[in-house]
Amino acid sequence: MKKIAVIAVREYRAMVQTKAFLVSLIMMPILMLGSLAAVELLKNAGEIEERKIVVLDPDNRFFDELARLAEAGNAAVQAREAERTSKSGDSKSTEENGGIPQMARGELIFLEKYNSSSGQNVTDEVRVELSQRVRDGDLYAFVEIPAPAEEAALAPEAVLFYAQDSSLSDSLEWLDRTLNEMVKTRRLEASNIDPATVALASRRVPVKAMGLMERDSSGTVIPAVEQNQMLKIFLPFGAMMFMFMVIFMSSQPMLESVLEEKSQRIAEVLLGSASPFQLMAGKLVGTVGGSMTVLLIYLAGVLIVAQRVSFLNTLPLNIVPWFIVFQILGVLFFAAIFMAVGSSVNQLKEAQSMLMPVWMMMMAPMFVWILILRSPNGALAKWLSLFPPATPTTMVMRLATGVNIPLWQLVLGVVLLAGSTVVVVFLAGRIFRAGILWQGKTPKFTEILRWAISG
Repeated sequence: MKKIAVIAVREYRAMVQTKAFLVSLIMMPILMLGSLAAVELLKNAGEIEERKIVVLDPDNRFFDELARLAEAGNAAVQAREAERTSKSGDSKSTEENGGIPQMARGELIFLEKYNSSSGQNVTDEVRVELSQRVRDGDLYAFVEIPAPAEEAALAPEAVLFYAQDSSLSDSLEWLDRTLNEMVKTRRLEASNIDPATVALASRRVPVKAMGLMERDSSGTVIPAVEQNQMLKIFLPFGAMMFMFMVIFMSSQPMLESVLEEKSQRIAEVLLGSASPFQLMAGKLVGTVGGSMTVLLIYLAGVLIVAQRVSFLNTLPLNIVPWFIVFQILGVLFFAAIFMAVGSSVNQLKEAQSMLMPVWMMMMAPMFVWILILRSPNGALAKWLSLFPPATPTTMVMRLATGVNIPLWQLVLGVVLLAGSTVVVVFLAGRIFRAGILWQGKTPKFTEILRWAISG
């Protein structure tokens, strides 16, 4: 045990006292949350873009009113930018803004009516000419509003929006909302129905997402609070990604450490003082200690930030004990596999190809995380959380949703993962014992399998 402790302390120091470890601590939250922060900062700091759009409206049914609404929308955008209103003030509905559909923040739309020298007909030559102007940057887009198919119809069957990014364009969304509001109003007026009455009758009633009520230890009823939709989405995803990153930060150095000791013949010296079991056990214990250091650092950071922004009550701190259990078992499970692979090969690229199936199994929850989030107690979530390679990430994400996970599933997940970890560590120990002194040609998979089975 003394030798195991000495090796564990050495591995722990080698892991946490490096620049790479400190860089990883800084980079991990940037990778996980940086994109969200960047989108918010760029949205607030971005310049206002001017969108020049040509409208092909031969019958002049919509252009004048569209131009008027575009001018009103531009004025609203400029006013919002000048006053720097809050985000909530920027997201008012159409009715709250005088019936003017809002444009995207930082976008101004200028409409220009196309006057064809060949009369009112819109031909392919016209479309090709305007398409080239879009490619040249003279225009952002052009819109074709065909005449109605029937004389009595008040609107065409479809309006065509031509642009290089038409499928993702904010201008397309504004045009869609604006045209449909105009057509709806005209249809109501043609039927002698007051549009204001219809707007009042169709005003939405907000439906708030609430949590559940409960009683505290004294019997006092604790009222339910409104749930934050974004928090309910990104908190489980963040918990899953955090578990993945902790396991990755712990297992990858183990692979590199074993490869380095093997290639430089350091392992031969170490085995002169300790048995393969003691060497492997010490490395695993040190790796678990390093992963716990990462957890404590980030947990302290999250608690401090949440306290400062008055967000502490919304965090599901009750999942922390389960997180620790699944993290320890997950680190042992994957670190043992990485160690076995590292001891069997001579180069890092060989190890990466052998570990690809392992990574695919571990990343399986990331491919279906949205399905698990929508139904944390569904069949997919339940069975995937009981599949040991995916158990740590899946179970933590299910717990972070706040849904009541049956206790028997949590206990069974721990038992299955613990049992699988014991088996993996045992087999990895056999591979490590044979492979750490193996030199020369890289052993075939059948040979590695024989080491694991027969020792």
